[in-house]
Amino acid sequence: MSRHHGARPTIIKRSWVGATLVALVGAGAMTALNVSSTTTAAAAATVNLVADPTLSKGTASWFTRSGGSLAVVPGHNGHPAIRLRNETAAPLTLALNDRVNTVRATVAGATYQAGAWIRTDAPGVTAAARQMEYQRLVYRGANRSSAWLRTTGWVHVSVNYTAKANLSTIDFNVLAWALPRGKSLLISEPTLTLVSLPSQPDPVVKPPKPSTSSPKPTTSAPTTSAPAPTTSAPAPSTSTPPPAPSTSTPPPAPSTSTPRPAPSTSTPAPAPTTSAPAPSGYKLVFNEDFNSIDRTKWNVRNNSWARNEESIVTSRADNVFVSNGALTLRAIKESYTVGSTTRQYTSGYLDTIGRGSWQYGRFEMRAKLPTAQGMWPAFWLRNNNTLGELDIMEAVGGKVNQTVQTIHQSTNGDMAKAGHEDTLPSGTTATWHTYSVDRQPGSVKWYVDGRLVFSKTQSLLTWLDPAFNEPMNIRLNLQVGGSMPNWYGLPVVGAPLGASDFVIDYVRVYQLS
Repeated sequence: MSRHHGARPTIIKRSWVGATLVALVGAGAMTALNVSSTTTAAAAATVNLVADPTLSKGTASWFTRSGGSLAVVPGHNGHPAIRLRNETAAPLTLALNDRVNTVRATVAGATYQAGAWIRTDAPGVTAAARQMEYQRLVYRGANRSSAWLRTTGWVHVSVNYTAKANLSTIDFNVLAWALPRGKSLLISEPTLTLVSLPSQPDPVVKPPKPSTSSPKPTTSAPTTSAPAPTTSAPAPSTSTPPPAPSTSTPPPAPSTSTPRPAPSTSTPAPAPTTSAPAPSGYKLVFNEDFNSIDRTKWNVRNNSWARNEESIVTSRADNVFVSNGALTLRAIKESYTVGSTTRQYTSGYLDTIGRGSWQYGRFEMRAKLPTAQGMWPAFWLRNNNTLGELDIMEAVGGKVNQTVQTIHQSTNGDMAKAGHEDTLPSGTTATWHTYSVDRQPGSVKWYVDGRLVFSKTQSLLTWLDPAFNEPMNIRLNLQVGGSMPNWYGLPVVGAPLGASDFVIDYVRVYQLS
């Protein structure tokens, strides 16, 4: 979703729509699923679902990745256009991305058409219109239509896409590949319309009602997604390295008089793990059993935070400590100020940036996850220098038996991603489970307790090997509230001790023998 302190939201842009499945949400129009006559479909085709297609609000409905800029300029046939420009010193692939996914709730079998007038000041550039379908975190499919812009004249590009599922969203992009330094793609009159409905639609589907055991989402929770994954605003830029853990400045005292709890010594000891063998055909190349926090292996971040969460991470023993052979990242409800930023929660975050990274291998963690509503634990990998991200495990407190696995080509929100929601066959995430990913040339596979839950190959994701062509570092963190919990309708409501602990028995990396 992209997400953590200069990383991805990992959360993709998503939206879960009220009680009735709708085919059209946007431009003030709604068409219920059970209304599917030819007349209705024809009328719907005239409704442009693009937010602010006349650019009356400037570029507010669009964004692009770091290194690109947006501006409104004269466009096609007297209409305005958005200028998508490469501001870097090297060729850069850029996408004009809708800030909120244009189609918010699809109808399975319905066909949508997206397009725009485009021109460039760099003849020879290839551009495209693209639609991508996501159902929650699950990537359902995509289609794109490309145009080779051999001159500086206007060209119309359009693409049709037939939705594979109900209640998905469709992400609309216009892309330019390898746009030269200082050069631009102009996009004018963007449109996305419903052009046909299935002849025999499925019955109306309603989202499940929130559990009565959990508080209803507050009215301040966003109705559109973050992060993921993916948000109503682009992910925090990853072009600036994350802040180094502070060792010279003492952490500020909380601004309230509520005493901070001492590190718990009652964390149940994990079952012995030192005798666990390496998977067949692998050798152990990194092992951390957390008898202590080895600063030659780990950075402990201090006084940093991400835009899409509600906590500040610290290196204090209140938030990060070892007990009974396990690492605990603890979320605490307290008012905490760093500079001019005050948040109402603190938490913890470790990574191996600059200390250890691996391109291929099996990355594994054994852990217990927090169950308090709104907690957001994650075990994930980031490329050392580029934007690829592998989320081995993410979870939301309140979803007591579910975890999420995701792969991001880029955490800036303008590239492709694929995700999976896994449900445990039995038990809950509050007990010990192992979460792992196996990355090898041409493939990536996710496991929970040795059970294969998700996989992708180069043939399915043509960007897989190019996006993950360098070593990756390991990251462990516990966010509080923010984009992913809000999207699931589980905003943070508190951080009771114990239920807000992310407890990690070990982290290991294996490579083929």
